Amino acid sequence: MFRAIILSLCCLAFISAVDAQEDTDVRHAPQLSPKWLSLYVAGRPVRNVQPLTAKDKLVQLDAFELTGPDPGHPFVLGNFVSDGQWGVVAGGVQRTGGKNAVLELARGDQFELQGVMDQIGLGGWFLLVGWDNGHGYCLSNVLMKESGAPWFLTEFRGHKALPETHVEFPSFEWQRAQPFQLQVADNKLTFNVGQTTLLDQQELKNYQPGAIILGTYDTRYGPRGVRLTALRGRSLKPTE
Repeated sequence: MFRAIILSLCCLAFISAVDAQEDTDVRHAPQLSPKWLSLYVAGRPVRNVQPLTAKDKLVQLDAFELTGPDPGHPFVLGNFVSDGQWGVVAGGVQRTGGKNAVLELARGDQFELQGVMDQIGLGGWFLLVGWDNGHGYCLSNVLMKESGAPWFLTEFRGHKALPETHVEFPSFEWQRAQPFQLQVADNKLTFNVGQTTLLDQQELKNYQPGAIILGTYDTRYGPRGVRLTALRGRSLKPTE
């Protein structure tokens, strides 16, 4: 009987160790530091689709859900369950399958990202900043046939949008490959595309450190085609 008890305890310890190892094996994008970190640089184009691997700094998120500000709306971000994949196509990182796809770019507190992204077609996409356990801020955009390309900034808590924080910004269409800058400094969001400033020190009242995530979401026209060809990032020091 004593040997049976010891054996059972050993089995439980082994299972717990395996579970703990699985938890530690969850991959995340890099934590940003004050020194510029290259997160992606387009390599030599190849003919076939190349899946992302453990060597890549960008991390595909396979189990991700949130409820946007307008569930059921044909264009605004609503009920989102990830079903997409990312890979490298002709040197750039893009969605290669599914429609609702999310990609963790980096992690940090106050930060700056600079990159080049190509966008084509109609549909929706978003960026999350300070994302941690379902809390953070979402900058979303949708390009429609007749109603332009409005932008929205929304706070999320418990994986759900807070309706009272949902703010719409003027239409701006991202056309083809454009350099961009995404920055959170002193809990204020600035976003530049090419020579256009879309958000200028927009206050994020409840901002906290977390993940920076790129996503595409399904609409009546499908998801927007987005493709990263260059990306780097660094952390910023709070101003005194």
